[in-house]
Amino acid sequence: MKFEIQQEDLQKALDVIANVVPTKTTLPILTCILMEVGDDRLTLSATNLDISITTGTDKVMVKDDGKVAIPAVKFVPFVRTLRPGSVVISQKGKQIQLVSGKARMTENTMNVEEYPALKELKEKKGLDVEAAILIDMINETSYSVSKDETRPALMGILWEVRPESLTLVATDAHRLARSGRTMEWDVGDREMIVDTAGLRHLPRIVGSLDQEEAASGNITIFMGENQLSFRAGPTILHCRLLEGPFPDYNAVIPQDNDKFITLDKADFAQTIRRVSITADRITSQIKLGIENGRMELSARGTEGSQSEDEIPVSYDGEALEIGFNFVYLQDILKNIKTSSIMLSLKDSQSAALIKPLTEDGEETGVLCLLMPLRLAGD
Repeated sequence: MKFEIQQEDLQKALDVIANVVPTKTTLPILTCILMEVGDDRLTLSATNLDISITTGTDKVMVKDDGKVAIPAVKFVPFVRTLRPGSVVISQKGKQIQLVSGKARMTENTMNVEEYPALKELKEKKGLDVEAAILIDMINETSYSVSKDETRPALMGILWEVRPESLTLVATDAHRLARSGRTMEWDVGDREMIVDTAGLRHLPRIVGSLDQEEAASGNITIFMGENQLSFRAGPTILHCRLLEGPFPDYNAVIPQDNDKFITLDKADFAQTIRRVSITADRITSQIKLGIENGRMELSARGTEGSQSEDEIPVSYDGEALEIGFNFVYLQDILKNIKTSSIMLSLKDSQSAALIKPLTEDGEETGVLCLLMPLRLAGD
């Protein structure tokens, strides 16, 4: 193997795949990047067996074809620190040598035959989805996934695929996020739970595309039996599907919340941030006191510290007090893109719903559910 490439082109390709390489694994070969040159193209791949990413570039001058598995831990940071300019990589026996100007690196490789066979896109036809929309939907739900490894289905995002819509749902049993959009695609009904860790690579992959690669603005989705795959420009991402079942989330979404409060998201978020400074570090509880035209936020710590503030809201109804985990509230607000939100409640012990509102007061297809914390004296 021998090829020449510009440092910025090599670094760009490595940055797309490097985060998939595991730092700790019982299979040393997985700490490698698979590097292949042939047909005037460089292809780089990485996998941790759950997630696989392959990318490539034709901005390369190939002198000798070849394929190697090179440990990423030193190779990737060395390339990142190189000065701009030409990089020549050549294979000599079981070693790779990199030369760029006066900089030189020699690194041992591993047996390329031991590298796991990467899954290919067997589906002939994919489904095109606008990249910005899909990334928004992932961001609007992924913060609610569970970290409990004893409930693996809740560590993924449920995809409800319908002929005219796509709905993503995530929950950790304390909160729930649902994001839906209408779609124009030729697909039948299907439900699958997709590994969240894999989906989180999509924004970075799309962000790495140059203007020409991103011209279509679309991601192509391929729905396999055991994996969900995405193609964005020269990059292919494979995510595993998780075993179900996923809870019946519709059963926990309240239909009888009759108290509707409209408020400014930024004002709400800043006030939560301020008041939560004195909140108890164990419960992370913040109390909302809501009455006509105003909401009072307060928090009390175990060492006698307390704080309160209030903001104006659009509400004309019965007074109500309710407690929430302020961290969960902040997660919701950070992933809402609109400037206005609607909070709907029933009482201090029932689930609350938070929905983003457009400038016209319309709902966006995003719904967030949050279970309250019991207030002292309830």
